Amino acid sequence: MKNSLLPTRSDLVSKLPAQIEGIEKETLEEALCQIYRKAVESRGIEFQDITDAEVGVKIHMAAEWMMGNPVRSGLLFQGTIGSGKTTLMYAMYGLYKQFASPVIYTTAYDLHTQFKHQLEREASRYEEFLKAKYLFLDELGSEPERCQSYGTDYTPVQNLISFRYDRKLPTIVTTNLADDKILDRYGPRMMDRINEMFSILRFKGDSYRK
Repeated sequence: MKNSLLPTRSDLVSKLPAQIEGIEKETLEEALCQIYRKAVESRGIEFQDITDAEVGVKIHMAAEWMMGNPVRSGLLFQGTIGSGKTTLMYAMYGLYKQFASPVIYTTAYDLHTQFKHQLEREASRYEEFLKAKYLFLDELGSEPERCQSYGTDYTPVQNLISFRYDRKLPTIVTTNLADDKILDRYGPRMMDRINEMFSILRFKGDSYRK
């Protein structure tokens, strides 16, 4: 029996904003490279040719994902601090913001905070995060380990991943956590969801800078 929760070829177009459907992959890669370059230079860092560097390879793989290969609704950038994963996320976010709505960027820490606001019946964006057409979630693992209210434990990150997995909503995530740390932190069910939902790009930290 076909698993209806797994994305199919008919779902692929939803990973690209309608305004740029049909774009050539090379054009998409060039756009990501240009936005990436601006992000690097805005921090006063001299930008170097990244064609053959690790980040250049990752940009190519991110473009492949955006074009629908492989057939997964999530993209996870995994690596150490300073490896370039968040800058590449920003590049993708900048591109999506030009052409699509709603596109939301947040951190795992803010996600946790917004969920707490919801529990306390205060103004909260947690539902926006759940249902955004495109969600960029930075720093998975930076949020507090426990979310508790009146003695009850909640799992806002796991709930969000499951919600978006079930609905095949494009979700781009960064984390400094290695696989074993994700397993320790979130448990085997969450690890299984991540492996099913996400294409995982592991950054080893090779520098494209002098």
